[in-house]
Amino acid sequence: MKRMLTTAVALTFLALGLTGAPAAHATSPTVVTIQFDDGYADQYQAMAILGGHGLHATFYINSGFIDTADRLTWAEVSALEAGGNEIAGHTVFHTNVKKLKLDPATHAICDDRATIAAHVTNPPVSFAYPFGSFNARAKGVVASCGYTSGRGVSGVTDRKVFAETIPPLDPYATRTPPNPKQGTTVATIESYVTAAEDNGGGWVQLVFHHVCDQCDAYSITPENLEALAAWLAPRSANGTVVMTTAQVMAIT
Repeated sequence: MKRMLTTAVALTFLALGLTGAPAAHATSPTVVTIQFDDGYADQYQAMAILGGHGLHATFYINSGFIDTADRLTWAEVSALEAGGNEIAGHTVFHTNVKKLKLDPATHAICDDRATIAAHVTNPPVSFAYPFGSFNARAKGVVASCGYTSGRGVSGVTDRKVFAETIPPLDPYATRTPPNPKQGTTVATIESYVTAAEDNGGGWVQLVFHHVCDQCDAYSITPENLEALAAWLAPRSANGTVVMTTAQVMAIT
């Protein structure tokens, strides 16, 4: 399945002109990845919202919280994957791995990956650092556990840096625009994409936490997620495509 997926994505990139040797700078077209952190139960509705527009997302889950109150169940995780979404790692219990020594960091990251792998078809290859906090030791552990990428929560400034490069400047420290919050408008989120489009393209990772109506500071309403998806989907005609984290990394 993974080989078929990689081939399909490669053909998509070939059609858009995004192939060849690794580049030092972002290359057109713009690639958007919709990501959800922490495995909250309200994220499950995103599958229907995005799927209605032919889009898929990457879900970074904490395996130790799955099947507990307010979190996704393993059955829902399986359904998300079966629906074309990517399941990714985020440590067992959302631990700040930058503060850990080697052994506990390894358990937090590798044990999480092993648990997820036991519940899904495709072992996770993408990782997100809790709190966006990491150092060289944490990056090394992420790589040694079998992940091909590690994502922070900052670095795209809309000034000098308008998107992550393709391939990433550092695959274990990939950069994102600011995480959308409760008061962030759809127009602002869209501006992260158009800023990349207007400045050479690249990879725009949009990180969400809750899908709800003002339940949390880091949330987007279902209506706003629907509006964003409806805006993103047709942009493929102009070269802006939506892919999962693994799909982007597979190409590079």
